[in-house]
Amino acid sequence: MIEGTPPKTTAAATGEFITRSDVETFELGKRIGATLSGRTVFLLTGDLGAGKTVFAKGVAAGIDIDPDDVASPSFTLINIHEGRLRLYHIDLYRLDAGADQALGLDEILDEDRAVTIIEWAERLTARLDEAIHVEIRAISDAEREIVIRKVHAN
Repeated sequence: MIEGTPPKTTAAATGEFITRSDVETFELGKRIGATLSGRTVFLLTGDLGAGKTVFAKGVAAGIDIDPDDVASPSFTLINIHEGRLRLYHIDLYRLDAGADQALGLDEILDEDRAVTIIEWAERLTARLDEAIHVEIRAISDAEREIVIRKVHAN
């Protein structure tokens, strides 16, 4: 069982959550994805193996994309999936800080009917006006602490 208040809308999707399995991490992402209706940017941070891609698969399932089609785009950098909303799944793991400027993220981030998930977001140098920061930290082999907060540009 996920500890924390389950999100009902994206506004309520902020808070601190404890998940005790990959399934619970996936389900948290799926519940959040189900509430989305337009442009949303998720900035995912956490150590290697923390559960960023599992969370991304859940968000994808929530916007009617087969989660089996969603894999970490470490080598392709950007994967695009079509569902109720378009999903841009971006992984900056293999990029040096600042190299994101060459990816053309402005066009992606301006798309009204798209959800963008950026893994390894700490390497992002592009300025975002609004985003949802998702920090995933392993507590044990199975447990994760997931802190979700809305980020506004200053």
